[in-house]
Amino acid sequence: MTKASGISALQWLFLALVALLFSASAAAAKILPESQSELAIEYTNSQQKLDLETAKNLPSTDWHKLNTDRASFGYTTDEYWFRFKLDAKPYDRILHIAYPLLDELTIYIMRPEGVRTYRMGDTLPFYERPIPTSEFAVPLPNDIGGEIYIKTNTQSSMRLPIAVRTEVGFFETQMNRRIAEGIYFGVLLCMAVYNLFGFIASREPEFGVYSLYTLFFAGLMLSLEGLGFHYLWPDSLYLQDKGIPIFGSLTFLTAALFAYQLLELKRYRYTWGRGLMVMAFLAGLSLLIAIFANYRVSIHVLLSLAVPGCLFLLVVGVYMWRKGFVYARIFTLAWCSLLVSVVVNSLGYLGIIDSMFIQRHAIMIGSGIEILLLSWVLAVRYSEQRKERLQAEQRHNRELEESVDERTFELQVALRELQDVNTELEQKNTEDPLTGLYNRRYFQQHLERELRRTLRRELPLALLMIDVDHFKPVNDTYGHLAGDQILQQLAKLMQQHAKRAADIVCRYGGEEFAIILPETDLQEAEIFASQLLEKVRNTEFKTDAGLLKITLSIGVISTSVRIFDNVDELFKAADDALYAAKHEGRDRLAVQ
Repeated sequence: MTKASGISALQWLFLALVALLFSASAAAAKILPESQSELAIEYTNSQQKLDLETAKNLPSTDWHKLNTDRASFGYTTDEYWFRFKLDAKPYDRILHIAYPLLDELTIYIMRPEGVRTYRMGDTLPFYERPIPTSEFAVPLPNDIGGEIYIKTNTQSSMRLPIAVRTEVGFFETQMNRRIAEGIYFGVLLCMAVYNLFGFIASREPEFGVYSLYTLFFAGLMLSLEGLGFHYLWPDSLYLQDKGIPIFGSLTFLTAALFAYQLLELKRYRYTWGRGLMVMAFLAGLSLLIAIFANYRVSIHVLLSLAVPGCLFLLVVGVYMWRKGFVYARIFTLAWCSLLVSVVVNSLGYLGIIDSMFIQRHAIMIGSGIEILLLSWVLAVRYSEQRKERLQAEQRHNRELEESVDERTFELQVALRELQDVNTELEQKNTEDPLTGLYNRRYFQQHLERELRRTLRRELPLALLMIDVDHFKPVNDTYGHLAGDQILQQLAKLMQQHAKRAADIVCRYGGEEFAIILPETDLQEAEIFASQLLEKVRNTEFKTDAGLLKITLSIGVISTSVRIFDNVDELFKAADDALYAAKHEGRDRLAVQ
């Protein structure tokens, strides 16, 4: 990337962030003035489910005053009830609960003619909401006044920011918030598409991984803000319930893989790279739990991974920064921006920082900065690597042109040496390294040639399949070294016994051997096999464990008594004969 392109990237980054901050500030400015403050909200909680009449008849001592309009009780299994009195106004209003992650929310409005009930929540289809918004809102006509009861329970964090707004104030707030969210998700989509094209053009894996990371982070934010349920999956209660842990796990999985690729930890620091692979594995495990377990379990697993995972990524970035890795600086700053936004957002939720702007926009701003910084450093890194590769290629071409004669001579010498090595390898490719006999590959090729010659010239061909009896106990008792010594001496004995030049002795595998006897009928093959059995039976094999004796089982077949159309039929007949010899007691031959 040239200097000019680097400046334009920074300018674009700055302008995008300014636009995001401006729209978010505008949205925040519209939130508080249109809300009726000091609603005098009271609350109570119960481990049992209550109906409206039971809640209304609870003694006043069971109800507690809520000091703010934004209730927050963390993760709890209790059912919470809220109540407050609402004065009638000569204009329409909207009761707004600006928290989209409530499983069940029931609002009771006390009217002289009866109770008006609204049932909403993540466990109900989106189209049942009285006002189609990603949060929860119900209309309050101008004649409505009196007492309002709210019942809620959720597997997510129990939060209930309650506000009563004018219709104009509510819809202006929604409009400004949608603008901020549109810019934010537009930036994320642009980064995902931009890096996807980068992956298609360059085939660099970090572009593809980062594109997935951006998409999964967008999915996480869509789930957190309730926008996914509003616009993308309004009919999928499963995805609404599982969206946060699923997309959160996928985000951490791709974050670990992206950091591994970007910081080149496989090349520079294997220990840190292994830590990131462990993080990726734990994220995959969290994903499986999110798919199959309930929300309460999966969200706690995700949160248990999120804190150490983010800190570990930050530590890795700081370490690589201190080692002088230039891209680690921007990587660390990007993660710092995200972590700071998460911490500030948490302080806002806990009430330590009482700012609606922070609670609604800190995570959006921090993650937006992080996404843009990481995308920018990825583009700069690729551009510089491409420039380095081009320079290296040009330098290499110059050196190649200067030494073309020398290289040509070296290539000719290397070619001759390669031919010699190929000849040697071809020989070794047909030789068993332990016994020096032909191996299974050569056996199959040679047997096919001999069978074709036999059919063409109408000459007999005999095949012996040989197996050392009870060889595994020999290895188990005396060790594999003794077993190898027996196989080596047995190979020499069989080569000595097969006196003719055309006779081929092969090691088929393990303790199994094969002997091809051209121009040999069945009677001659039986005599050959019987003599071999006798010779092995009477031989003591010298090993480090002492003198040991073995016996053989031999299957014998010849084309003199049966015509075989192909090698597979011939081999199967010999193998069946070997099986018969072993089945009949071993230390013998059998004819098929």
